[in-house]
Amino acid sequence: MVKLNILVAGVGGQGIITMGKMITNACEREGIKVLVAETHGLAQRGGAVNIHVRIGDVYAPIIAKHGADCLIGLEANEVLRNLDYANSNTIIVLNEYSLKPVLPKVKENSVEEIVKKLSNFRVFRINANNIASLVGDKRVVNSAILGFAYGLGIFRMMSEESFTSTLKGENNVKAFRLGLEESLKLSNKLTI
Repeated sequence: MVKLNILVAGVGGQGIITMGKMITNACEREGIKVLVAETHGLAQRGGAVNIHVRIGDVYAPIIAKHGADCLIGLEANEVLRNLDYANSNTIIVLNEYSLKPVLPKVKENSVEEIVKKLSNFRVFRINANNIASLVGDKRVVNSAILGFAYGLGIFRMMSEESFTSTLKGENNVKAFRLGLEESLKLSNKLTI
């Protein structure tokens, strides 16, 4: 069985834990073992939230430092904060969305500054917030990101139907498919 370690990083209020459940439900539908762990401090809107998703032949839910196969950033600055989990082979899926840090005196990075700092990694960018606007429902950002990641081949052990059947509502399915279409337009495809 293939192992896949995915770290999802973002801030409170972005539906990170729900995204973990979406991946878990798709894995369970396929009969694939999956472990999930939430790591966050005082859960509050704007605070850092991470989930570790380990798929396949795994026995502990937490990803080791430098052990992530994929780092999905729902908020761009959170990718930088979680680079300890990445290695030279880690695939980074970056939502082109940056929030002003909630802490005072913390520098706000633009998405372009963040991408420049990630120049040593394989970064795949998506503007999932734009896709959610096209769908007309800002709550479907994470479905667009999952569709994008699926289209890149990150979830190659699962069928598209396993994801779409677990998504709640027509707008989530639309966003997933639009995200998938975005990945298919890329010229720098993954070679897994």
